[in-house]
Amino acid sequence: MKIFKTIFLSIFFLLNTTFSFSQDMTKNALALIDSFFDLRMNLSLIEESETDKINSEIDSFAVKNKDKISDLSEMETIVLENFIIMEKYNYLYEKPGQAKVQHEILGNQLKKIESFVENNQINDAYFFCTQADITSCYMGYSVGDVLKYGTSVRPLYEKALECNPNLSYALTNIGQWYYFAPGIVGGSKKKTLSYFEKARECAVTDSQKYFADIFLSQLLFEKKEFERCNSLLSEAESICPNSNYLKKIRSANQQGLSLFEYNRKKSSLDKESKKIE
Repeated sequence: MKIFKTIFLSIFFLLNTTFSFSQDMTKNALALIDSFFDLRMNLSLIEESETDKINSEIDSFAVKNKDKISDLSEMETIVLENFIIMEKYNYLYEKPGQAKVQHEILGNQLKKIESFVENNQINDAYFFCTQADITSCYMGYSVGDVLKYGTSVRPLYEKALECNPNLSYALTNIGQWYYFAPGIVGGSKKKTLSYFEKARECAVTDSQKYFADIFLSQLLFEKKEFERCNSLLSEAESICPNSNYLKKIRSANQQGLSLFEYNRKKSSLDKESKKIE
């Protein structure tokens, strides 16, 4: 009797649940993501100041792949949108007049993500990871958003790794979270190193290896492991010769700064200049 009662309750729950289950990423979607990562890497061949050209290259990706993109599921489409929005944000948010525009774009995308999550059972690493990325950038605009979303970012990266413990992108991003988070909320460079090392071990494509090499190299630079740092940067240069991103990193290192320290210093200077304005 208990068995039938259990079965009945299970069926009742399934019939009355409001969730639909998202499917695993298709080969088409994964191939598009890999292609977009290649684009991300190759954008470093363009000077950072040429934001219009960079923006055009990102837009061209969607045009060139419109047929493949049209075949994506709703979840896959959101993930690809997240990647595209984040990449544009990385190049445009410091451009005059873009802060408000980018904040609005991030906010609208976050609403779309939250709406999808409310009605679907998600089990995809890329979805959780890019949701964390969008949330992290969006909340950086106000203290109120930090208080609202601040505790949600790390759990999203952790969910991503529950779905795929070997996803290099997720390992790199949670490693960055541990790097920048204050110790009082769990920040730990020791954990950052562990995640960065694993991200490199799990990197499969050239673009994954390129980014994993860079992030690990810069933490090793801070640890004064200069020989291995240089070896990793050389490996990244062999994957993407003439990368302006790597040139910037080499320049920062020559000034005694890791990429993380350089960006933090630059961010502080930008905020001060905006106060003066």
